[in-house]
Amino acid sequence: MKRLKHIFSDQRYIYWLFVFLAILPNIFMFFTESTSMLTRIVQIVLPLGFFAFAFTLAKKPGKPFWCLFWFMFVGAFQIVLLWLYGESPIAVDMFLNVLTTNPGEATELLSNLLVAVIFVVLLYGFGIVMSIVSWRSKNTLSDRFCRRQRIWSLPVLALGAILMIINVFGDRGFKAQDDVFPINGTYNVGIAINRFAKQRNYEYTSQNFTYQATNLRQDSVPEIYVLVIGETSRADNWSLYGYNRNTNPGTSKLNNLMVYSDAITMSNTTHKSVPMLMSCAGSEQYDSLYYRKGIITAYKEAGYQTAFYSNQRRNHSFIDAFGSEAHEVKFLKDKVSFAGNIYDDELIDCVKQRLDNYNGGKLFIVVHMYGSHFNYKDRYPKNDAVFKPDNVISAEKVYRKELINAYDNSIVNTDRVLSSIIRMVDANGVNSAVVFTSDHGEDIFDDNRSRFLHASPLPTYYQLRVPLLVWTSQVFANNYPDAVAQLKAHKAIPVSTNMVVFHTLLDMSGIYSPYKKDALSLSNKGFTPQKRLYINDHNEMLPLDSCGLKQLDIDQFRSHKLQFP
Repeated sequence: MKRLKHIFSDQRYIYWLFVFLAILPNIFMFFTESTSMLTRIVQIVLPLGFFAFAFTLAKKPGKPFWCLFWFMFVGAFQIVLLWLYGESPIAVDMFLNVLTTNPGEATELLSNLLVAVIFVVLLYGFGIVMSIVSWRSKNTLSDRFCRRQRIWSLPVLALGAILMIINVFGDRGFKAQDDVFPINGTYNVGIAINRFAKQRNYEYTSQNFTYQATNLRQDSVPEIYVLVIGETSRADNWSLYGYNRNTNPGTSKLNNLMVYSDAITMSNTTHKSVPMLMSCAGSEQYDSLYYRKGIITAYKEAGYQTAFYSNQRRNHSFIDAFGSEAHEVKFLKDKVSFAGNIYDDELIDCVKQRLDNYNGGKLFIVVHMYGSHFNYKDRYPKNDAVFKPDNVISAEKVYRKELINAYDNSIVNTDRVLSSIIRMVDANGVNSAVVFTSDHGEDIFDDNRSRFLHASPLPTYYQLRVPLLVWTSQVFANNYPDAVAQLKAHKAIPVSTNMVVFHTLLDMSGIYSPYKKDALSLSNKGFTPQKRLYINDHNEMLPLDSCGLKQLDIDQFRSHKLQFP
């Protein structure tokens, strides 16, 4: 007991504990990252020299511990993300997810990260306790001990800096702000704060924007167009895409439904993908979102009545702003507590009420589902529990069967909601169309990487491939046969959903805007296939072969006969 008490009160042991805690994420990342060996060596040597020196700047290392607490916090966050995704530094999008994720989603996610969270809480919590012990202790580090640590730590720090400079000139892809932890984590936090502030200022930066949209068709022509945005729905689990389970009993029976076989999203995060689907940002620069309005405004300018119905919570994002542009706005979860749950079925009621009051004219509706967001079991009522057992004990690979059953049931529910909306629209007997796609897909322990969920710093095939469906009424097909012919002709063309949805909807609706591009409309004879891009963490548009996909992902693209560079 005396020996243990001596260890806890000895500032030397506390010093080494703090150095270990500071570089522990770097040790993990030495093995997880796919960067060059020199980059990984820099990631160990540079921080080791820095922290080993920094903790000698006070005779009680508990004092610099609190000065450097930010790095401890980021390190704990990094370890949790490594447990979840297996690689990559903390991304800007991860910090934005923290700022925009509602408490319900956060609780669902954290409940399945308990092992990692408990690990870092115990480890870094112990560090906090020891920092207090260090601060209050009468003992101090000796001058000799501090001098000895500085003698080796400063040369190590200098060596790390030299190796980093060599790497800058030897590896054109190397950037300290991208590849060296915790430099990258801190850099990304700064970007996230800047973006969040710009997003909160959106009302002012976009207030004078106009699409200059006009309707090329007569005002007397009745028309209904609906954009349905799914959540976390991957095409591989849709029977319309060849899945061996009947997860689409409703939509598979519809006439005039076009299924686009090679569609992918440009982002694996909701807060990026949905705003691009609701605007023209996917075909331009992503940052144009900060000063442009959404597709609903384009329809309003063209004389349409508009409505926005969402089963997601408000989170001060672009989605909220774009949705709030509509004449009628409903966020279903406004009326329930954070712990409350609402099925997407209630979106059917919203659309039904609006269509029951429809008496002609032009109408545009956007529906944002909660879809297949984890926890899958909570996304559908009992009557949609087709595949069993679906009771997920824990989000672990050993329970993949239950996870897949629950996930497939959520797809069945999405299918029922979508097919119900289409049938209600069709019952009006006017020019009408419904476009459906999902914001992104999902990893469900599909291969030996054991990846789960989405929004990882580097995407996977399963997070990128999403369904894209276009349905038209027979009245629309009779009146605009050329548009339908083009929609059919482009079903097998590789497309990025975020590029084409805005332009296709406006083109089908007969709306002119200088922002509408015929080359990006699936219903236009001028449609031209574009290079497919991915929006990375720093909002750069990268080609698919440069966004971090692994050979396992490329193999999936090719086995499904999808285009890959």
